[in-house]
Amino acid sequence: MAGWAPSFTDCARCGEPGPHTAFSVASGGAVCARCRPPGSTAPAPETFALLAALLAGDWATADASSPRHRSEASGLVAVYSQFHLERRLRSLRLVEREPERTEAPETTRETETTFL
Repeated sequence: MAGWAPSFTDCARCGEPGPHTAFSVASGGAVCARCRPPGSTAPAPETFALLAALLAGDWATADASSPRHRSEASGLVAVYSQFHLERRLRSLRLVEREPERTEAPETTRETETTFL
């Protein structure tokens, strides 16, 4: 969201370098212990790392993240987006959620079907 990018490393209120352990939607992202308002969440450090990687375009780090941290990050992004848009995003329920990865069976010549 242009102009509304959250902070995932430095404190969103005072700028103190992180990492930090709390996230405040209203404050704009990660917050230090001094700035942490009531109602802040405490995402896992790996979730903060994933969100920072996504914001920076570090796809290798994002792809290596676990489903648990992806799910937590997805929830934070949804809440953050809706807070700043001041609207409920009804389409979020239609967003494809990635199930745990499983290896697809290899296709062999014998299992392929050709339609003419």
